[in-house]
Amino acid sequence: MTTKTQGTRIIYLLLTRSETYFSRLIHHVTDGEYTHASLGLEGPRGPFYSFARKNPRMALPAGLIQEHADRGFFSLHPHIPCCLYELEVSEDTYRFLCRRLEVMYRNRERYHYSLLGTLACFFRLPFARRHHKFCSECESGAVELGKDPCLTRPMDFCSLSDLRPIHQGEVGGLMGSVA
Repeated sequence: MTTKTQGTRIIYLLLTRSETYFSRLIHHVTDGEYTHASLGLEGPRGPFYSFARKNPRMALPAGLIQEHADRGFFSLHPHIPCCLYELEVSEDTYRFLCRRLEVMYRNRERYHYSLLGTLACFFRLPFARRHHKFCSECESGAVELGKDPCLTRPMDFCSLSDLRPIHQGEVGGLMGSVA
């Protein structure tokens, strides 16, 4: 991993593409290499936060969850492609993300996966609903993509020049490749 600048912290972005029907559909219509995004604050071994399936074996219900590279959905599908990126952010941004994710996760039953938002995003139509999000709908303050968060696709993060890839391969190999 890269050495950080004094007064900054590192956050992590995990992009994946599973073989679920929904992921295959997104991949087919967007031609994006990755179809799912998760945000981590504690490093590759810590939890990643995302809007996804609550039960690893069933698509619904879906909402705000914690994902881990070595258990849950990813342990059932260790061969899916992924790319783990790190991003240096200010201490203030890091603290804001920590507080925001803590509050959201503590109230996770209020949050739901936005199927309509995902569909609207495909057609490039802004569609935002309170407490409804999809995985790449990023309102973190950590990155500026130049578009409405409800129009952000997982592959849009790859255009960020400050992202540094630290693992690319299968999600099952992530834990062994990153110290």
